[in-house]
Amino acid sequence: MKRLLPILILLLIAAPAWLLADGGNEEPVARDEALALKTTVKAVLEGLGAAPAGYAKAKEEFDLPTAMGVDKAKKTYYLAQTEADFEFTSGMSGEQMGKAYQEKIMAAQSKGDYEEMQRLSLELQQNMMAAMNTEMSKVTVKIYLNNSAYQEIDPEGVIWETPGAIALRTETDGTTTELMLAFDPQSLADTKKVSLVQLGETMNDPATSKTAVKTIVVHLKGPDAVVTDWAKTVDKGKILALIKD
Repeated sequence: MKRLLPILILLLIAAPAWLLADGGNEEPVARDEALALKTTVKAVLEGLGAAPAGYAKAKEEFDLPTAMGVDKAKKTYYLAQTEADFEFTSGMSGEQMGKAYQEKIMAAQSKGDYEEMQRLSLELQQNMMAAMNTEMSKVTVKIYLNNSAYQEIDPEGVIWETPGAIALRTETDGTTTELMLAFDPQSLADTKKVSLVQLGETMNDPATSKTAVKTIVVHLKGPDAVVTDWAKTVDKGKILALIKD
């Protein structure tokens, strides 16, 4: 029952927007509006700072809204969430390694250096075998615009806090850690006075634009030291500046 309580609270908070949508009062999100939201997500990623040393972006996926609830009488919108998933890996995957060696082998072939070609082929086989026995280190980054986050604050899990934003360690097994970075100038105006990140109240207020951003939430998951150090380099002011109606 304890686990169901936060879910029930979120459902109650989100109800006005959902009821509006169920009533058929929706407007489509135009392509330029979707692009504006995607651009904001990219700006959030930039605000996180450079990826940890040795890591490179291996995957990205965006989930952009196609419609939003609207109160036509008041000319206000109930914002839909915009999401994006990014994956950063360290080391080299088998596919990346194969392409790198293919270029070297072709270069040796163009010179007629068949001995070097044979050496590279053998080296590739050995390295591929080694790579199969070594799991690549991975960090996932999930970015949410207009998210109704709900998270209790463990005082010992606070990594940093500033007016309008807070970074928390939410889960760890000793090696892999998940962090939540929440940005909301309204409900997190004074983080010292809150023991709960609860952004639903902010999201319940209508906006005047379909491209408005009321809250930003980022989840980082990966090796503890890696994600913790990355969280400490975040440009908090740059990300907070992206929140606007």
